[in-house]
Amino acid sequence: MNNDLVQRVLYHSVQPQSVQATYGEYNSCDFLINVGEGRSLLPGTIRITGELRVNEALNTRSTGKRTFAPNCGAHAFCDSISVQTQNQGLLENLQNYPRYVNMDATASLATLDMLDSRNQCELRATLQKTSTDYCLGVTPTLTTGTAVTENIDFSFKPLVCLNKADRDMPMARTGTITLQLNLARNMSALFGESQDAATTYELVNLKCHYKSIMDSQNPAPINMGVVYNVKSNILSTTASISANVPAVCDSVAISFIQNQHENVPVYDSHSLESLVNLAEVQYIFNDQTNSLITYNITDQTEMLERAVEAMRNTSHNQVSMDKFRANQSFILGLNFEDAVDLSKNRFTCQIQSGVDNVRPTNVFMYFFARASI
Repeated sequence: MNNDLVQRVLYHSVQPQSVQATYGEYNSCDFLINVGEGRSLLPGTIRITGELRVNEALNTRSTGKRTFAPNCGAHAFCDSISVQTQNQGLLENLQNYPRYVNMDATASLATLDMLDSRNQCELRATLQKTSTDYCLGVTPTLTTGTAVTENIDFSFKPLVCLNKADRDMPMARTGTITLQLNLARNMSALFGESQDAATTYELVNLKCHYKSIMDSQNPAPINMGVVYNVKSNILSTTASISANVPAVCDSVAISFIQNQHENVPVYDSHSLESLVNLAEVQYIFNDQTNSLITYNITDQTEMLERAVEAMRNTSHNQVSMDKFRANQSFILGLNFEDAVDLSKNRFTCQIQSGVDNVRPTNVFMYFFARASI
């Protein structure tokens, strides 16, 4: 970044529209991003900061074995995130957001990457025990006096389209931008041996930070990555899952978890589980020429290779098979090779596995698209 650009950078910080002492499950936090006339939002600079407190009972700080997904960190407390501009309307509404974060991290980050300060400040961790310690708060070591336990603070960069744009976003083009965080339920964000219905979390001093520069008056379109989520389920050994999304997409990534493992105290609701006795996967869709495309895969290594290709297609150059295996996780996915309009053409995934109605499995499909404004 040259000196002229540095001199033009401004740092912004805003509180939620509805300021509260604490924020918890089901709360909605709206941040208005307004850089001012003649200025542009710098993509990749939007961050959410605050403090985390976990309670084992009303106003009683957690002392037991409660934790959250180490790959997700503070992202785990946001159930969904949406982006809306004054001039374009809704750009993105990403449901089941922490699971997407886990898929992204599992695909692109090695265990030691979690020791990087960029991940540490997001409360990501290499070990589950570290996440458990975060839930206990921070107690300084003193030689005299009584130590007071404080909340653990965090700063995370939400994986939304504003942080994936290919250039600055002029205020004149977007108008005021609303970034909305819908906070996760307690039983979804937290789990562990001590987790129960009385356990809650609180987020304190929430703020949104971002940077702006002077408007470059560049008339070229602004392109950004957008993610659409569709949730379904598998109830039998032969399952057919179909979806339409209002976008032109170039890939899809799919993850699974048994229904009985989601939103219960002792299981991580965002874990990327394998399908029982997975035998065959078939992807069916129509390409841009309306020709029927079918991929039939019976080898599990190829299934994962296709999924890695799909994740890599979202601009991640760190995605690898080795990272999936090291993280003991599994996903399916497909790079469409070309843009496919899924608002007009239905995408279908047919799966042969050992899943039945005794152990139904939830399916999460994330479609990757490009938006232009």
